[in-house]
Amino acid sequence: MTVGVVWLLKIPGLMLVGGLGLLWIAFRLLADAPDDAHAKPSASTFWGAMKVIVIADALMGVDNVLGVAGAAHGSMALVVIGLLVSVPIVVFGSSVVLKLVERFPFIITLGAAVLAYTAARMIVGEPLLDPLFDPEGGWHALARTGTHVLAVAGVLGLGWWTTRKASAAREASPPRLY
Repeated sequence: MTVGVVWLLKIPGLMLVGGLGLLWIAFRLLADAPDDAHAKPSASTFWGAMKVIVIADALMGVDNVLGVAGAAHGSMALVVIGLLVSVPIVVFGSSVVLKLVERFPFIITLGAAVLAYTAARMIVGEPLLDPLFDPEGGWHALARTGTHVLAVAGVLGLGWWTTRKASAAREASPPRLY
């Protein structure tokens, strides 16, 4: 899937779309989900359950694929290294990573910042936006730097604000009695 995404990212416009998608993933990493977001999809048949599992697995892998493909900038060697590092962590180290995140919550913020920076690099690297970002000069350098700063600060700030707002709403609402 990653090799396919690396190939697809060479199509004009898809680096921009991938970068915007990665910004959304970085934001969702920080933002508190609504109460009903943890409702589990249900299936009444074996094949229905298989369909839910396959779709959920594919959707959860999209952030890893976009992150590796975006960070590699078309280099297949970097894609291979990224997969060799990230897949074992996801498969074998998920419980360790979960314990580390529980103990050091700033890891989530750091991960969101790295994803936002990678997204900004994808957006700046979009061939359709070359007239804005590529020529050397003051305004173009400012546009590149501003995009990076806006992406990282925007994701971190909006994630913090959304989490704070959701937390305040939960504290203000009366407890549910079932």
